[in-house]
Amino acid sequence: MSERGYRRFKSKFQKYAIHDLALYVSIIFAVGLLIQVTNPMFYFEKFSFVPSLVLRGEIWRIFTVIFYPPAMSDLFWTMLAILVWFSMSRSLQYWWGDFDFNVYFFGSLFLSEAVLLILTLVMGRDSAIGILPFLPTYMYFSVFMAYALTFPDAQFLIMFVLPVKAKHLAIVEVAIYLYEFLRGSWLTRIYIFLAFAGVIIYFIIQDRDGRVISNLKWKFKQWQRRRNFR
Repeated sequence: MSERGYRRFKSKFQKYAIHDLALYVSIIFAVGLLIQVTNPMFYFEKFSFVPSLVLRGEIWRIFTVIFYPPAMSDLFWTMLAILVWFSMSRSLQYWWGDFDFNVYFFGSLFLSEAVLLILTLVMGRDSAIGILPFLPTYMYFSVFMAYALTFPDAQFLIMFVLPVKAKHLAIVEVAIYLYEFLRGSWLTRIYIFLAFAGVIIYFIIQDRDGRVISNLKWKFKQWQRRRNFR
């Protein structure tokens, strides 16, 4: 999308952008965690995104899917994952603006769901992709990728001790997902592929004037010069 086209799109729809979306989604995560603790099956029966059920009229599942937290482990680690997601998303929303972050979050979600619905229509409502619930865990990964691309030198404390920059942690995460993509089932591969749709949306939002691509090319040339010098 050209810069002029995006500006027109933004001027027309930015009034609908949700202010403090990162905060509201994090609260939804917390409610989802409470649901998982008290009645784990309730989410899967009523809130999860199951393409075949959505096609039968249960439209609310398009939105209630986000009641699933970024990571489901024990209570402490799940709460920590919610706080980390909130911190990254709040920083992105502050840096990009409400509208761009709304486009990124909902664009990643709706694009993933649209692809799954199309595949269900093609492969049949009784196929695995039609009857299995879509958990947006991989999709939440795209928020971290956007954060790492926006703030590459930001530091995370691994196990609260070891400082690691976001760009290095992103490389490790990509390697893990690449391994899971190669070794996982075809359904897992689809979910991982859709997770990177958010990264594509990131470049559409942030590279309207070509600065992101130009910056990456410049960094690559710098790396080549250092390698040749050595």
